[in-house]
Amino acid sequence: MNFYLLPAQKMLVAFTMDKHLEVGVPVCYLDERGDTIVPYGRYKFCQTDTIRNIGFVYENKQNARIVCIDNQGKELFYVFKCDNGPDYISEGLFRIMDENGLIGFADSLGNVVIKPQFKFATSFENGKAQATTSGDAINDGEHSFWKSDEWQLIDHKGDKMIKYAAIRSGRSLKGLQITIFGKQRKISQEISYSYPPDIEFANNLDVWVNLQDVSFDGKDDILVNLGQYGNQMIQYYDCLVWNETKGQYCKDESFRQIENPQINNDKRCVFSSSRISAASYSYKRFEFIEGHFIETAALTQTFKTSKQPPLFTEKQYIKGKGLVTLHKDVSVDKINRDWLSIIIMK
Repeated sequence: MNFYLLPAQKMLVAFTMDKHLEVGVPVCYLDERGDTIVPYGRYKFCQTDTIRNIGFVYENKQNARIVCIDNQGKELFYVFKCDNGPDYISEGLFRIMDENGLIGFADSLGNVVIKPQFKFATSFENGKAQATTSGDAINDGEHSFWKSDEWQLIDHKGDKMIKYAAIRSGRSLKGLQITIFGKQRKISQEISYSYPPDIEFANNLDVWVNLQDVSFDGKDDILVNLGQYGNQMIQYYDCLVWNETKGQYCKDESFRQIENPQINNDKRCVFSSSRISAASYSYKRFEFIEGHFIETAALTQTFKTSKQPPLFTEKQYIKGKGLVTLHKDVSVDKINRDWLSIIIMK
């Protein structure tokens, strides 16, 4: 009988002369035989103590960039900074950068999946990322954000799912030119979208479009950011719903009524929430029925005193009767448990 020993997986281990190995102390990297692969001084400090596939280190200079190295000490690429550290892995990918600061994506083994080509790009969420090749990085003193009039949604391969560009009259935002891509990267539909007239009163209005299944038919719908309104900064969106019969996206005005929409895939509905007064909140449930978003339930939460728990009034939609009161001024244990995920308890 023959026995075969599998070769040990190569790895590097950080070593320091300091008392504790922690972010910020100078290190070298040793291999499994104790040989120095990455000497002291090459990098400012390390983010990864044991490198089995890839690790992150900081350049030894001012304004140091984060470098990704493999288990042999080879430099692979720069890494996008997030929360003062390397970008988080999301859906198997993290953001990387080239010498010019353009953003791409790599996997957890260090393979470049989408080559650096974007000026700005978000992490992946629900199978897609927002990316653009133009724009500016803005810092208003409190927040940092990206601003661009041209964006695209890309999939895990870097293929465009949708692209959209602002239509302006001077500096005023008037609409969007939206292009949807189908199989083999071919254009499947082009949409000229016009913002509603009251868009001029919106706060924090950014050019932003997303794909999300809000009608729960298994096909993504298009959500258009309409900004935030009033002193409560209530968020609204416009919606173009996928119409299977027509084979295209069609605008649905009813989604615009939903305040601060929260998509709930488990309940197959859209919840909304808003504040009526300092002591009262309103919650609603919407479902996509016969081509429109219908309010099928409502809940009002009222705080009578600061020392007592809130009371709730719950209503349910009944066809032909509208919203009918089920409970009035009851405790939280009496209402439908579907509300528990969104209500505010002080």
